[in-house]
Amino acid sequence: MTLEELKTLLDETKIPVSYSSVPLEEKDRPYICFYQGQDRNFAADGIVYYARKVVTVNLYTDKRDEATEAVVEAALTDMYYTKSIEFLEDQKIYEITYEIEV
Repeated sequence: MTLEELKTLLDETKIPVSYSSVPLEEKDRPYICFYQGQDRNFAADGIVYYARKVVTVNLYTDKRDEATEAVVEAALTDMYYTKSIEFLEDQKIYEITYEIEV
């Protein structure tokens, strides 16, 4: 899967999506920001045998909303992800992070 294909999947959530940057307007929440943070390659015989990109998908909301989280998770349903939740005290928003490999 390419990053463009992932964006298309995330766009289907009808939640605003951006790559690498986030809107600064409070009225824009919830929103999704995703980015490629690193590669997680599999090596064999001293070479990269299989290359994988680690992509972080962040959902930002004013309050915990399991229905909104379920919409994002439905978009990611055909891939393995890990999920973590953090309240960003300085911004007073929730950051729900999904880490996937593409």
